[in-house]
Amino acid sequence: MFLRPADPVGLVWRPITRNDLDEVSALLTAIELVDQPTERHSVAELGQTYEETDADTAHNSLVGRDAAGTVVAYGWNHPISSDISPRRVFLAGGVHPDHRGRGIGRALLEWQLERGRHWYRATLQDDFGSLQLTAYVDETLSAQRRLYERAGLSPLRWYADMTLELGGALPDVQVPAGVRIVPFNRKYSEAVRQAHNEAFAELWGAQPVDAVRWEQQLAHSSARPQWSWVALDGRTSEVVGYAINSSYEQDSAARGVSEGWTDRIGVRPGWRGRGIANALLCASMRSFADAGLAAAGLGVDSDSPSGALRLYRRLGYEATETLVMYARTEDIAADG
Repeated sequence: MFLRPADPVGLVWRPITRNDLDEVSALLTAIELVDQPTERHSVAELGQTYEETDADTAHNSLVGRDAAGTVVAYGWNHPISSDISPRRVFLAGGVHPDHRGRGIGRALLEWQLERGRHWYRATLQDDFGSLQLTAYVDETLSAQRRLYERAGLSPLRWYADMTLELGGALPDVQVPAGVRIVPFNRKYSEAVRQAHNEAFAELWGAQPVDAVRWEQQLAHSSARPQWSWVALDGRTSEVVGYAINSSYEQDSAARGVSEGWTDRIGVRPGWRGRGIANALLCASMRSFADAGLAAAGLGVDSDSPSGALRLYRRLGYEATETLVMYARTEDIAADG
């Protein structure tokens, strides 16, 4: 069953189709022009998201058109079917600036929350945990933050985006003894995925990344496996750490600075404290500089006990923008 929002202004709603993506992109461009968010969209990434295994746009998305047939609002839920506990649904959506203040955003968000509950009940198994409805928003966007809070979502984590300019001398960091730093290769992909799941297993909110999602993310248009690095045990060639890098060209264009971005970096617990993360980040910086980029960037949980924030600052990264993670956790019975 396709549920529609309780829309106060009479928009025409229907699920997103591939033919709608250019119009959704135009809507996002209008939103970004006014809101100036940290992260921008690209048409290519919209298309790739549409094709992802969990997309199910027929049930998890919609666009709202005005009387002229123009897309003025959209909502898109992104559930993670491989999650166990909690079962996460990420909420994305927006309203054209010219149509704000009319109750559309509130109705749209309520639809997304209810649609997330429907997905949870339809996929619930005995060993699954609670439903977690999650959204990210720039710290500066106070109106959107109030919208989330009024809908019962609470701010849980703050993620700092950090940048290091590559114009000067790069940090001089030695590769630890007994470790080799080698370019990422597809032959390492599954071992790196497993190393990632091990590295993050004890951190707040961590969930294992399954093989399907991992490969989909490596195939994204923003992914730059040629700039990515793997740390190997020098004796056994076992993967002990990794830095997976990307280029979000739309974000770079908005900032006016070309930047390489470290999406994932981690070191397996038994190998920490030896400087492996430092070496991986410095290898990444060299890749970015060799590609002619002006900066290196990454994001970090400001509250993480891992010490990552201190590590990045020592290397010369400086905090720029901040994203806030909002979430609402619900316990729902299968027939509830």
